[in-house]
Amino acid sequence: MHLFRPRHGTQVTHLAIAEHEDVVAAIAARDPDAAAYAMRRHILLSGERFRRLFDEAKGADGMV
Repeated sequence: MHLFRPRHGTQVTHLAIAEHEDVVAAIAARDPDAAAYAMRRHILLSGERFRRLFDEAKGADGMV
């Protein structure tokens, strides 16, 4: 998350927190399938956010 804050403000932080809350809620509900789904979703969405950040950084450096 620290990689995103300087460049993308708090929006990314709020998205990640909401995803974490989904995981915690599923665990609290003792629903392992929902917890696994929420965690998998968070990891995939985080990966997409990181990929965009790194792609933007490559483009800013003139690298292709």
